[in-house]
Amino acid sequence: MIKINLSAAQKQVDISNLGGFDFTKLKFKAVILACVVIYLPDFLIYPMWEDDFTFRSQELTTLQAQSNSLKRKVSQSSVLEKQIRELKIQEENLGKKLTAVKQAISQKRNPANLLLYISKNMPEDLWIKELTIIDESMTVKGEALSYTSVGNFVNNLRSSVFIKDANIKSTTSNVRETDKRRVESFEISFAIARFE
Repeated sequence: MIKINLSAAQKQVDISNLGGFDFTKLKFKAVILACVVIYLPDFLIYPMWEDDFTFRSQELTTLQAQSNSLKRKVSQSSVLEKQIRELKIQEENLGKKLTAVKQAISQKRNPANLLLYISKNMPEDLWIKELTIIDESMTVKGEALSYTSVGNFVNNLRSSVFIKDANIKSTTSNVRETDKRRVESFEISFAIARFE
């Protein structure tokens, strides 16, 4: 009797061909070169780059610190610029006020010398009841015991350097009720030539 082995024959495994890849056709020099190209940078080039990388990282950190310092200075300078703008506005306002003060001083009219002249050149029997200064003109109202005193007073005013165009506007004779004495009421107007 003959025995037939119907089971599949066991073939020897061919390790030269795995997964459809034939290792017999593989070139070892190319594989070694590929391994060197792949793994060599990890051992040689990366350490050189690592030193450069740490140096550049330190440089970057330093530059970022300088940048932050400059940003702080810029923010401080913006505050200073705002203060400078405010100071310029205040300077302009002060300039306007100074101009107004100078103008007021230039237009200042101190009638002290004029009034002193009037009081020194006033006859003894004449007195002033009202004195009005409007711009460059002055009006004097008062009473005198005689019309001659009023005339002398006007002549004294005309001879002054402070006064020009002194004129009698009106005169009236009245009797005072207190002492029943006759007095001359007068109103004199004149232009002021200068205050000092």
